[in-house]
Amino acid sequence: MKEGQQVQFIRDDQAPLKSEVTSLVAAMLACGFKYASDKPLLDTIEEVNGAPKRSVTWSMDGSVKAAFNDETIDLAEFRQRFENRDWCQTHPDHPIAYLRAFNDALSLLRTQLRLMKPLMLIRKGRSFALIPQDADPAKKTELLSML
Repeated sequence: MKEGQQVQFIRDDQAPLKSEVTSLVAAMLACGFKYASDKPLLDTIEEVNGAPKRSVTWSMDGSVKAAFNDETIDLAEFRQRFENRDWCQTHPDHPIAYLRAFNDALSLLRTQLRLMKPLMLIRKGRSFALIPQDADPAKKTELLSML
């Protein structure tokens, strides 16, 4: 930590790759905010009452400001806007609203992709069949008979 630096902590109890906070931190970095140190993430698991408890803490440099056209905002204001869907809908042309929309679309897409299973590709000469992995044997036989 540097002299005069203001450190702001952003905490969560979810794994960093599953946490909404990670998206917030990425959006902050894209807008010019900085980590407070070269090791900004503290990800710990401790045993509390016989059960694991996760704690994730990001340390951000609170003295850095982000500039958007005619305004400059601090980390707290950025977070408030990014996490507020109503604000983003009221200000759809603001860069923070774009970041939030991208984040929401990416999250939805990832959820949909997790539910999808790859299709089996069967080739016979120049013909091919695409068979769902969970297709029943009769459906597989029917699709393969069309080759």
